[in-house]
Amino acid sequence: MLIDAAVKYQTIDNFGASDAWSMDPIGKHWTEDNKTRVADLLFSREKGIGLSAWRFNVGAGSDETDRDIIRNPWRRAEAFKMSADGDYDWSKQAGQQWFLRAAKERGVNTLIAFVNSPPVWMTKNGHAQPDPSVGSTNLKPGYEPAFASFLIDVLKHFYNEGLEFQYVSPINEPTWDWNNSGQEGNRYNNDDLKRVLLEVYRQLQAAGMKTKISAADGVEITSLLDDDLFETFSGEQQYTSGANQLGTGKYREYIKCLLDDPELKEAIGHKIASHSYWSDYDKPGDDRLGTLRELLVANIARYDSDAVYWMSEYCILGADGHGRDFGMNAALRVARAIHFDLAAANAAAWQWWTAVSKEDYKDGLIYTDFNKPGDEQNILTSKILWALGNYSKFVRPGAIRIALNEADDQEACGLMGSAYIHEGDQTLTAVFVNDSQEDRSIRVSLQGMEVKDGIKVMQTYVTSDESDLSQGEDIQVQADGTLEGNIPARSVVTWYGQWRG
Repeated sequence: MLIDAAVKYQTIDNFGASDAWSMDPIGKHWTEDNKTRVADLLFSREKGIGLSAWRFNVGAGSDETDRDIIRNPWRRAEAFKMSADGDYDWSKQAGQQWFLRAAKERGVNTLIAFVNSPPVWMTKNGHAQPDPSVGSTNLKPGYEPAFASFLIDVLKHFYNEGLEFQYVSPINEPTWDWNNSGQEGNRYNNDDLKRVLLEVYRQLQAAGMKTKISAADGVEITSLLDDDLFETFSGEQQYTSGANQLGTGKYREYIKCLLDDPELKEAIGHKIASHSYWSDYDKPGDDRLGTLRELLVANIARYDSDAVYWMSEYCILGADGHGRDFGMNAALRVARAIHFDLAAANAAAWQWWTAVSKEDYKDGLIYTDFNKPGDEQNILTSKILWALGNYSKFVRPGAIRIALNEADDQEACGLMGSAYIHEGDQTLTAVFVNDSQEDRSIRVSLQGMEVKDGIKVMQTYVTSDESDLSQGEDIQVQADGTLEGNIPARSVVTWYGQWRG
């Protein structure tokens, strides 16, 4: 096996998660000690997994208007402004704000404000989710300037509080119809999407703000593809899921929509974001881990060879998502998805869905049985948390993915590996996912730049049935630049070393 630091791929921007929607009740009702423990597990490199990005949900106000249609209080959100003529109330979303500050205090350097629905007073039906009557989108006609102005006000407020958002995502999963969805959401056909993004960009520029736009945050990779590439993958002429079935416009081909339009390409900063839902498995005739991501890379290159790709949201969905799984089965599935997003799709960012969950579902890094004030504030960590930490704690912003050859990553099983150098920190990181039932002994040769001569020892960190990102035995680098180590069965292992420049 060869790690070649002279062969470089994408620069890593961040690893993150979102605060929707659990962090608000937790931040409001939990003790300082318990909130601090959760924050440390998520954001601290010393006590947790050291996330480097945090997605803050800017709520639409469903907590006041939609209690009859969004019955789960942990899926509703407050809003900072509840009417066109009303004042802003910055005491809202207080629990989320606690964790936003906690993230910043622990060194998280990428803050992202994301929106599921415009504020309820800007929607056609007065709710934070559409219904079949609203047409292509629930945003009122001509309300793009008001929506953008609201977002600018939110960004300015937090900037003045010392919490600068590096990105804003005005639209989340525009593909889905969101009718009677049980949570905040909104659809936008491609024309709706363009109007919103261009208006937000115009107002950001006018305000002299450095915040960049993240888009399109499509629900799955297949929704991004050009029709001909989607047909190559699926055998169907075009993507027809979600709102595409409503007859209210086009809700697909987001790469072409955003990167083939000079104005939009500039507005989104030559970066395209998507979610990896339903893209985390292979089965005969449906190679989602490998082929789908190869088509994604080829599709982006059609329009902008310099465009950056972010994987901005993921958890295990569908029938496989039901039931909490604290063990390695779910963790290995997630680790495979991370590996292929980074090594096949060239993702520069990888962001989990909801950081803390109370549900009986595979959607949390951390779980709790807390539901309402007075309940026990228990904190249950999953192996998914620690497996993500094998990447997020060590592959830091600014690291560059480099060549790691001769792992079995084409088989989507067995041993998968990826490697990264951070020239500023002078570190080399390799992350291995052993999805097999047998230990794998490997011999690695280091090559390229000063890495070969400068690294003397690699520390090892293991997540397995027995270990939670636990430090193992150091591996000595031989004089010829080789090292040998063991990757235990059903584990995620990080090798981490520093060199002298």
